[in-house]
Amino acid sequence: MFNRLMEFWRRRRREREQQALEELKARYHAFRVFLENNGRALELIGALDGSLDVGDDDEIRSLVEELNSVCAELADGLNIVSGDRHFGLYSVHGRLFEAIGRYIAAMDQMPVSATDCIALDDVDPTSRRQVGNKAANLAQLRRMGLPVPNGFVITTQAARRFLDGVQLTGDIRRLLRSVASGQADPESATERIRQGILKVPMPEDLCRAFTAAWGELNPDKQPTAVSVRSSGVAEDRPDHSFAGQFLSVLNVREPDSLIRAYKEVLASAFSARAVAYRLNARLPLADFNMAVLCQSMVSARCAGVLLTCDPSFPDNDRMLVSAVPGLGTMAVDGAAPADLYRPSRNPGTDPLLDAQVAEKTVCEILDPKGGLRRIPVPELQRHQPLLSAAELNELVGIGRIVENMETSPQDIEWAITEEGSLRILQARPLRVSAVGQRKSSSIGGLPLASGACASPGKAVGRVCLIRTAEELKTKVSSSQEAQILLLPQGIVAAAQHLCVFEGVIVEVGNPADHLSCIAREYRIPMVTGALSASGAIKDGQWVVLDADRGQIFQASESVIAAAGSGRSKEVPKKTTCYIRVPSDSPRGRLRELTVPLNLTDAYGPTFSMMECRSVHDLIRLAHEMAVLAMFDAGDQVMADAGTLLRKIDIGVPFHFLVIDLGGALNMERQGTVLGGNDIRSTPLSALCEGLVTPGLSWHSPPPAGAVSGLFSNTLLDGGASRPVGSFNYALAARDYLNLNARVEYHFAMLDTICGSNPQANHIRFRFKGGGTGSERGGRRALFIREVMEAKGFFTTVVGDLVTASLVGAPKDLIREQLAMLGRLLGFSRLLDAVMDDDETPHRLARAFLEGRYQDRSAVDSTDASDRPV
Repeated sequence: MFNRLMEFWRRRRREREQQALEELKARYHAFRVFLENNGRALELIGALDGSLDVGDDDEIRSLVEELNSVCAELADGLNIVSGDRHFGLYSVHGRLFEAIGRYIAAMDQMPVSATDCIALDDVDPTSRRQVGNKAANLAQLRRMGLPVPNGFVITTQAARRFLDGVQLTGDIRRLLRSVASGQADPESATERIRQGILKVPMPEDLCRAFTAAWGELNPDKQPTAVSVRSSGVAEDRPDHSFAGQFLSVLNVREPDSLIRAYKEVLASAFSARAVAYRLNARLPLADFNMAVLCQSMVSARCAGVLLTCDPSFPDNDRMLVSAVPGLGTMAVDGAAPADLYRPSRNPGTDPLLDAQVAEKTVCEILDPKGGLRRIPVPELQRHQPLLSAAELNELVGIGRIVENMETSPQDIEWAITEEGSLRILQARPLRVSAVGQRKSSSIGGLPLASGACASPGKAVGRVCLIRTAEELKTKVSSSQEAQILLLPQGIVAAAQHLCVFEGVIVEVGNPADHLSCIAREYRIPMVTGALSASGAIKDGQWVVLDADRGQIFQASESVIAAAGSGRSKEVPKKTTCYIRVPSDSPRGRLRELTVPLNLTDAYGPTFSMMECRSVHDLIRLAHEMAVLAMFDAGDQVMADAGTLLRKIDIGVPFHFLVIDLGGALNMERQGTVLGGNDIRSTPLSALCEGLVTPGLSWHSPPPAGAVSGLFSNTLLDGGASRPVGSFNYALAARDYLNLNARVEYHFAMLDTICGSNPQANHIRFRFKGGGTGSERGGRRALFIREVMEAKGFFTTVVGDLVTASLVGAPKDLIREQLAMLGRLLGFSRLLDAVMDDDETPHRLARAFLEGRYQDRSAVDSTDASDRPV
């Protein structure tokens, strides 16, 4: 009877154990699926952010539908992992997507483009198909602080809406087909197109948009004049420049005149010479992607063209500058003699050497009534050089910075005002020989680091290295100087400060993480995954950030001078970030409900479901709650684990009881105790590798002076749920580890994924407690924080609790950091006992980071850098 009863209880225990294991495995697999869905949700947020500006309605609907489905799966996964503790997330999901559905339906009632005019300061690298290459290039230079006149762009969507509204699109296509087939004379066909565009009235809403943009360009209602120039999507490219093919209308002085000028420029897209250019280049004739750039006119003393590489002698390390008096129209058209200069690109050489000063008899200036007029050049000025050595040096500096940013030779139109200020009017690629291309590409400066493009664009600035949340509050400068933010990883808390910076570099991260989404939302260039960037780039160093190519270069002296002087004189530091589509349009409302991340502080009081105002908030909240749920999962099943637990003995007094969730251990090994060679889990193996590092203090006795303190705290600790000497529980799989450990007198918790997908990889580490009181325990926490921050973790400290995280890192880096954590657990054993003063944590941190693990008790009196290992 007794034997049968014991067998019954053993069978019941095995059933409970098996049930506990199945439940735990189900949570683990739900967690892995959750992480995959989390990554996909962030990718969808990024794609939707771009599509809200330039995508069609069908593309937006498709992205929203998938985002809805993925977020519903996130809510399911979180509740599986947490045991239905976050059931309210379904209500948040339903509320958000119900509102999103209303604005999706409202898009059907809106025109294709809700934005007909965009201020030049609001143009960003993602808007080229709206504003064309000329406007996009100048907007980028203006963002860098270079002296580009202000203006606005009438978008390609406005052109299509105008032509569609007056029913000219079909006629234009038909006439151009007849030209392509040889059935119509190009001159007569294109003239019919021009007359058709000029005769039809401009829709009233477009007229209002033009007038409003004019008013924003001139808020003080002072007399103003603008240039009206083409900015085609196919224009100003390395393969097809369309140089001189389209019309420019200068010195437009009234909003009503702007409408006529706009029509003339738009009609020039279908002129005979433009059509012939497209035929020769084998490009489509019916190209309706014509934006029009309107900029404040420059009353020029002289103007001309700067070629950053002399096309005739691409290897002579010189630039070529042409200059004419007055406006630069006669230099561009070649209608008048021009001074020619060939300044060296290297400082120290007289730029006036080899100058060819022409006899200048006539120039073009602005007519006060509108348009241009020609006047004779005064006799005494006809043989004088138009540019001084200082002005030529300034032009060379501007040429170098533009060439540096574009990594190719440039054709730059410039002007110098009557007051002597330089202005950039256009910049486009210059086609030169292959030899010249190679030479010019080397001026980008010393390459420092590279990564992946998270948000496109280019920027120049001084690096501001931020490692902690405290530095975000104290170190971020509000000065006018251009700054590039450098982070060890994509710290979401940095989101609220991004607008202060020209660009962002992140060592560990990926283009789908939260901070990358925010950088794209704010239109700030960002490179992520730039491993070891903080080692190669110094805090305060000037760099060129080329996010389009994922590269960071050392900035040359001329680049620094041009960027610094241009910013201080021309463009104020931006204090707000722009979202291009109007916020009160359906697409703008969709962006507000999907893209912004408001829940940036995971440890703050507002990090809750009630504060979720966007889909991005929902994703962020769900991710944090899922990781916390996995911390709790192990303790919930340990009481029923029984024989499922396998003990790991690696030769140091840090013992594991492990539950294998799949592929973590050599389960064919007989016996209850396994060794380090039986570990198959990548993260557990890496941690153990660090734990057995020679020189750690596993077998060292506590310092004599601290024994009494340790003993008294041990007595007080006796009733704790995890008494001293308890085993450490771990849930492990092939690439996963969740550890809840008690090492002497402190707790350590670790959750990590170390696999082939960097986007899913992470380390979450918590460290708390001590055996000698709060003061020494607090010092040990400061030691832990200093080490973790030096290793690229983002940390927070509250009392003796340290929380550290690393996300989005490649597998090798995760392995390296886990081994470091193993060494840190061994090094920090009983460490609070030697925390005698406030300097000790810093000396110990230096010792640990230098690999000096022995004789820790002497560190409080001797600097680690002065002692042999």
